[in-house]
Amino acid sequence: MERFSTIWNNKKMNEEYMKSLEKIIKILDYLSDVERGAGITELSLELNLPKSTVHRILKNLSRYSVVEKEDETSRYKIGLRLFKYSNSLLRSFDLRQMVKPILKKVCNETQETTFLTVWRNNQGLCIDSISSSRSTNTHLFVEIGREMPFHCTASSKILLANQSIEDIKRIINKKNFLRYTPNTITDHEKLLIHLLDIKNKDYAICDEELEEGIKAIAAPIKNINGKTVASITITGLAKRISSSNMERLIKIVTNSAQEISKKLGYKDGSTLKKVN
Repeated sequence: MERFSTIWNNKKMNEEYMKSLEKIIKILDYLSDVERGAGITELSLELNLPKSTVHRILKNLSRYSVVEKEDETSRYKIGLRLFKYSNSLLRSFDLRQMVKPILKKVCNETQETTFLTVWRNNQGLCIDSISSSRSTNTHLFVEIGREMPFHCTASSKILLANQSIEDIKRIINKKNFLRYTPNTITDHEKLLIHLLDIKNKDYAICDEELEEGIKAIAAPIKNINGKTVASITITGLAKRISSSNMERLIKIVTNSAQEISKKLGYKDGSTLKKVN
């Protein structure tokens, strides 16, 4: 009898565990499909779950950065933990696999470190990186999983510039910016103007804004709907990414971004923006 009771209790525990797991997966699935995020009420209504259950699950997931809450909107989004959790997750990322050969080609052609960045939770996140054989300087190594400040890195500036003007203002106005070098833009109004210029040019440059002596060039990768989903960037010593070869490097990066965009179904990526 005692053994039967133990088996029965274990079975009930397993059933409860599976039910809880299913609720967690439902919430994460929903959040992964809505880039703007979702609040507790929306999740409760859409998933037919009690608000108290949704709140409890989100609170626990937030503790481990599996989801993150925006203070201004009280909306929850997928957290960075899921993107850093393991290399196997990144290896399974389809965009990363598709772009890998082009990253290698750009790295070989420019002889500069080349990396891929996506926009997650209002910041850039490096999901792949190829280092040039001549980039022995450790400062030029961009680690997978590294967060890229959006006010001073080319890879993130181009991603932020392609958000809606409402989102750009909301995102930049709620942060105070660190000054890394004399070239770092820390004024909100100047940054907004700078981002609008980047949007118009369709490429971004980091002119020793994150680290003195280091420059970068980035271009947007767009999907079939014309939405910017990632950026491709090269970074190297300022003496190598100089005014004498800037136009050539911009064309390489921009054309590679357009090549990737075409693979994603983007139809208008063949027209190269004029380099100023």
